[in-house]
Amino acid sequence: MLEIKLYLKLAAMIAAVVNSKGGVGKTTLAVHMAVWLQEQGKSITMVDSDVQGSSSIWLKEASSVTRQVRLQTPDDVIEQIPKLQAESEFIVVDGPAGLSEVTRAILLIADVAFLPCGPSILDLRAVNEAIRVVKQAQKIRGGPRAVLVPNKLQVQYRLSQELLETAKGLDIPSSSGLRLRQAYADAAGQGTVVWRMQTQSAREAAAEMQILFEELFNYDTATKTIDEPSVANG
Repeated sequence: MLEIKLYLKLAAMIAAVVNSKGGVGKTTLAVHMAVWLQEQGKSITMVDSDVQGSSSIWLKEASSVTRQVRLQTPDDVIEQIPKLQAESEFIVVDGPAGLSEVTRAILLIADVAFLPCGPSILDLRAVNEAIRVVKQAQKIRGGPRAVLVPNKLQVQYRLSQELLETAKGLDIPSSSGLRLRQAYADAAGQGTVVWRMQTQSAREAAAEMQILFEELFNYDTATKTIDEPSVANG
C-alpha cells in the first residue's frame, strides 16, 4: 500500500478537490481545507468551478477573509489560476462534478489532486475514472500528485470495508479518510466548519478533520511550517 506524506511548499500551491461523481463530499472537503489553512495563518484563494457554486456560498459565511473566485470555463481556469498564485500562498479549487473539460483543465495546472470517494460501487467506478484522467495529466506535464480521500465511511459495514481494502490496491496513495457524520451536513447548513460547532458529532468530525489535514499536509502545529512535497512508498 502506498503511504501518503505530503508537505505543501511555502510558495503558492494549487490543491484541487475533484471527482467524476457528485455527492462524494468534494465541497465539504474543499471548504474545510480552505478554512483550516487560513486559520494556520496562510493566505488562501478558493476557486469555485462547480456550476452550483456551493463552496462560494458556504465559504462566504464560514470565512470573511478567504478570497473567492468563480471560474467556470477551461480557458478561465488555465489563464486565471496561475495569475492568482502571485496573490495567495495556497489556492484550493473545488472542481465540478464530472470529468468535464473544466476538470481536465484544473488537473493540468494543479500541484496536488484530492479525490474524495464514497463507499459504493458507483463511487469506486467514478474514482477509477478520475484516476485515469489524473494519469493522463501526469503524462502531459508530470503532475499533479493524487491522493484518495475515503469519505462517508461506516466502518462496520461491508461497503466501507471494501472501499478501504480496494484503496490499498490503487496506484495512488490513500489518506485515512472521514466517516459519515451528520455534523458535516449541519456545518453546510449553518455556514460554518465542524470545529466551530458544539455537538458530539461535530467534535468527533473536527478531530478526524484535524488528523486528515495533518496527515495530508504534515503540518507542524508547534512551529507552523509546511515543507516540500514528498510521497513515500510504504
